[in-house]
Amino acid sequence: MIFGLIAALCFGFSDFMVTQATRKVQTLPALLGIQFISSLLLGGYVLTQSPHISQNAMAWMGIAGISLINFVGTLLLYRAFEKGTLSIVSPIGSGFAVVTAILAFASGERLPFNTIIGVILLIIGVLTVTRSSKSAGQQVTLSGIPEAIIASICIGFYFWAIGYVTPQLGVTLPVLVTRIIQFFCAFTLLRVKRIQLPRIGLSTGLILVVAALLDTGALLSFNMGQTIDYTTSTTALTSLYSVVTILMAGWILKEKLMKSQWTGIGIILLGVIIVSI
Repeated sequence: MIFGLIAALCFGFSDFMVTQATRKVQTLPALLGIQFISSLLLGGYVLTQSPHISQNAMAWMGIAGISLINFVGTLLLYRAFEKGTLSIVSPIGSGFAVVTAILAFASGERLPFNTIIGVILLIIGVLTVTRSSKSAGQQVTLSGIPEAIIASICIGFYFWAIGYVTPQLGVTLPVLVTRIIQFFCAFTLLRVKRIQLPRIGLSTGLILVVAALLDTGALLSFNMGQTIDYTTSTTALTSLYSVVTILMAGWILKEKLMKSQWTGIGIILLGVIIVSI
């Protein structure tokens, strides 16, 4: 529970920072910068630890493959943050918990009854939050919503699949490999599309650094959680990040919340309490 909630807090604040970055420098440059910073920081840490390198080729192929899928999800999620209403697209993106739960159940994972109830409440809460079509009386467009839906599918698959490679590669290496692959994918897209990197000012640079630290910390915390508990319950708790993002969007970006969104947040918090019993 603790690792899942830490991941949720880190993802929630990270998504808010990512939104600021994408709206300043656009999606691909922001994605490239965050993955570059994350790769440097995490790579330096790994080198100081002298980790045991697994010889399991299937595990390395697995993390490479799911990292590519996660890149697609991350790219689309960043795009949704750039063009959509943050308080709407963020909880849709957090619907990856549904995908992970379905895949985990299909692969044989069975949960205690109270955890099942808690997960169901978390999913209902996320869906309730996303039902709003208005924000403070203003019509919310569908901009960013298709990207957020596809992103949730890709990320949900990644969180389910990474549980199979973590026992072989450890907690840190899968995150580092994911970061490096996403960096090269973003770099390749930038070259193909011939997008010029914008000049990064001090304030934007700090935003990218903070986003990189938070996002990497969230993935590491998630990996720790799913190694000692059920993947489904850890993912469900991690999906709470949308609550943090919604509150930040309302407080700083002045995106007003509807009653249905507050209802959804209440259901989500109830689910957390039940999961923790």
